Amino acid sequence: MSDRFVLRANWVVPVTKPPIAQGEVVVEEGRIAEVRPARGVLDARTGRDFGEAVILPGFVNAHTHLDYTLFRGLVEDREFFAWIRELVKRSRLLSKEDWRVSAMLGAAEAVASGITTIGDCTPTGASLEAAKMFGLGGVIYQEVFGIGEDQTVEEILRELAQKVVTLKEASNDSRLTIGISPHAPYTVRPALFQALARWAHRQQVPICIHAAESREELELLLEGRGIIAQSFEERRISWRVPHQSVVAYLDALGIVGPQTLLVHGVNVSVKDCVLAQQRGAAWVHCPKSNAKLGNGIAPLALLSTYHGAESRVGLGTDSVVSNNTLDMIEEMRFAVLLQRAARRQVDALTAEQAVKLATLGGANALGLKDVGVLEIGKRADLCVVRLDRLHTTPYYDPYSALVYTARASDVVLAMIDGRVRYDATLHAKMKYRFPENDLVPLFESLSHITARLQASLEIHR
Repeated sequence: MSDRFVLRANWVVPVTKPPIAQGEVVVEEGRIAEVRPARGVLDARTGRDFGEAVILPGFVNAHTHLDYTLFRGLVEDREFFAWIRELVKRSRLLSKEDWRVSAMLGAAEAVASGITTIGDCTPTGASLEAAKMFGLGGVIYQEVFGIGEDQTVEEILRELAQKVVTLKEASNDSRLTIGISPHAPYTVRPALFQALARWAHRQQVPICIHAAESREELELLLEGRGIIAQSFEERRISWRVPHQSVVAYLDALGIVGPQTLLVHGVNVSVKDCVLAQQRGAAWVHCPKSNAKLGNGIAPLALLSTYHGAESRVGLGTDSVVSNNTLDMIEEMRFAVLLQRAARRQVDALTAEQAVKLATLGGANALGLKDVGVLEIGKRADLCVVRLDRLHTTPYYDPYSALVYTARASDVVLAMIDGRVRYDATLHAKMKYRFPENDLVPLFESLSHITARLQASLEIHR
């Protein structure tokens, strides 16, 4: 591709400005040089006209777990805590190479779905290699666990420090930042949360926490009862009931601040949201995962209300174990429909607002300033969604067409830093549509791994 390239379509959606009918985006040296109405005749060597399509910023999937892609469809129809236990059990079946393959498959799906930036929580580190291989930008959070006393806080911190060093070294020559993810209030004990807050502040690394996701979590913190409390009792894990909401509890431990990304926010109050805003924390909304696991519908209006003009609320798919896809278009649609149904208001969430959540909102939540919009000087991270299929025809408004009719399979091109990383026109088969990645070995190894996982599923039935 030339150093200067023009992408043209019937619609261009910059996000921060009104859509441009018959527009084009000019890319130079990995950056956006112009966003404008179409001009003249395109030279096929330095430009491409997508016709009935919309060009928009690459999606920012603000919360996912690429490592778990191999478990898609394997842990189904369980209550939240039973689902977590089953996922932990299945995770023990994977080798280091299996984890690598799983994360690679997830990264490929992300890019093919128009995702160019991620916020990913990893227990293994495999997602970093995968994200780097496919050119993805974003934040990779090393997960941390430690609710029991089998390891001291000091031992956990030493292990974490080494893992972070390894990830930072591996992230060289990429657009990936390294952070940490103390998993959740029911998997990380108070003293460890406090130590991690101090450690992250000294190291200046971002933090991601699963917070206020389920009623089981809330029962544990408010009343010290429920299935998680029972599990603690069985495992002889000591637990002092804080009698606080999840946000208040985390704040009391000193871990809620401008560097903190709180994921889910289903069980929150006005007071919780005001407190999170006062601390400068961000939120990620994961509507499909929340619904599928029976956890409820997050009060998105509360999460967003207290952030002013530059909302630090993004949209995330979570993992494909709880979703089951990385389809951000479907995530937008689901978010709109659920919010309208829950609040019984048509204006509870609009298509335009959903697109902002999936692009600029996610970028703000992750603390990234050069992605999420089509503006001069920003990174040339974008995707092209075709609108010429039966399910998208006719179309009159790009926001409406994107959110209510399109799907991930309509993504025809994904560009990251001005480089085409996915092009649906290259081949009929998915594995040949990635100009810079050979997916043939990946697909060849899948059958052996999935057969083993399927066999384990049969054994445990």
